[in-house]
Amino acid sequence: MPPTSSRVELRRLSKRFGTVQACAGVDLHLGAGEVVALLGENGAGKSTLMKLLYGVYPPDSGDILIDGRPVIVDSPRRARALGIGMVFQQFSLIPALSVRENLMLAYPGAPWWQGSSAGAWSRVLQRLETLAPEVHPNSKVAELAVGQRQQIELIKVLNLDASIVILDEPTSVLTPQEAERLWGMVRQLADSGHTLVFITHKMEDVMACTDRVAVMRNGQVVEECRVADTTEQALVTRMMGGSLSEDGLRIDSPRPRAHRVWMKNISATRQGEHIRGIDLKLMPGEILGIAGVSGNGQHLFADAMAGLVPLTEGELIIDGEVVVGPKMRPAIAGRLGYIPEQPAVNAVAGDLDLTINAALGRFKALALFPDWDAERKRTEELINAFNVRPPDPALAVGQLSGGNLQKLVVGRELATPRELIIACYPTMGLDAGAAQAIYQALFKQVSAGACMLWISEDLDDLLQYAHRIAVLHAGEIVGVIEAKQADRYSLGTWMTGGVSSSQSIAETAALDP
Repeated sequence: MPPTSSRVELRRLSKRFGTVQACAGVDLHLGAGEVVALLGENGAGKSTLMKLLYGVYPPDSGDILIDGRPVIVDSPRRARALGIGMVFQQFSLIPALSVRENLMLAYPGAPWWQGSSAGAWSRVLQRLETLAPEVHPNSKVAELAVGQRQQIELIKVLNLDASIVILDEPTSVLTPQEAERLWGMVRQLADSGHTLVFITHKMEDVMACTDRVAVMRNGQVVEECRVADTTEQALVTRMMGGSLSEDGLRIDSPRPRAHRVWMKNISATRQGEHIRGIDLKLMPGEILGIAGVSGNGQHLFADAMAGLVPLTEGELIIDGEVVVGPKMRPAIAGRLGYIPEQPAVNAVAGDLDLTINAALGRFKALALFPDWDAERKRTEELINAFNVRPPDPALAVGQLSGGNLQKLVVGRELATPRELIIACYPTMGLDAGAAQAIYQALFKQVSAGACMLWISEDLDDLLQYAHRIAVLHAGEIVGVIEAKQADRYSLGTWMTGGVSSSQSIAETAALDP
């Protein structure tokens, strides 16, 4: 269902990477004043298609038309000259500089000598005053909330006179309140005539601020519809090519019994980041969600519990045994499964193949001369179980997409029974089908008695599946609450340093058994 008047037309666009056909003859129309959601499984071709439009990749074949005129988009610079901007999931702001300085750096033809020009500053700050009036131009970016940084990234693109804006998973690290502000900003831009593409895996994004949905599968747009004419469940079915089963996604509440895991008075520091006095206990079969805005100590907390950062105080105790503590060698081999925040950085060796990476963590258990035929068979089973693509055990891990790398790491960490699982954003950026497969694997371990520490910014998932939720702010636990008693907005308030009107921090902290 294309718009009646197209601002952008993608005609038969195709792109291949080796043996992988990322986009196969894609047709897509985008109208002025319209917000189009781009949905699809990981590897469906969404990001590749938008990178073709933004000039990151050249198409193998096909045409791009802007206002009915064929154009060649052979670089991001050329895309920007055509009025196309893209806000990537990873921020590119310089934390040590102010908002004003970051915006000036991105302003066209803005050398530093223009800093004394009132006219130049006025032009740079015009959209800041309109779209983010609560952000002071002299504030350091390092002091801003994540949602405010997302706003600055978008304003940078708009300052380049982009009338066609691509947003790549823009709400993945936002609180509910910040997401709502972004949705409002998106609608405001659409009302002023901008064309926006919203790449997302969150159905609430689609239903809240988009006009039309294009569903991609196997490198093609397989269906388009207006948001007003569909439902969340129908979109999931269209995206997956079938309905999702709820098997394996029901977790019983743990029976009151002795704690299996005790994170006792944990403190640690790394490069100016701190966590202080974290004291949490988990029963067998319990999921404890850790909610918080990115940058409040989650990464350090997870690495410290996994023995990758030395503790300055405290102990991790599993079944009465201290396994991580100050001035001791971590004794977690085989007991703890760790899915880190950035698997590409600290979970795999990118130049080595899938088989070797799937065996990492087990090398002590392997013979001096491993049976690589058996290891390849194990890797093939893991690939099939978690639908890792391309399904080639000899492929270098660095050639996998982010979603497929995530599935490989999760499969490896859950291949054997664990006593404690630390899962950091285990389904971030994954489509509904891949996320469900990972949840099933995680919850199978929990049902067998494992404890799970689940760090996430997706409050809906934590509210649906966790037993309790703890909120981490500025390196400290500011509240713990039973998930069935929590709500998104109270948690969002705590995540940004406030206190909910419905329940005080002291009251929720008392719920930690």
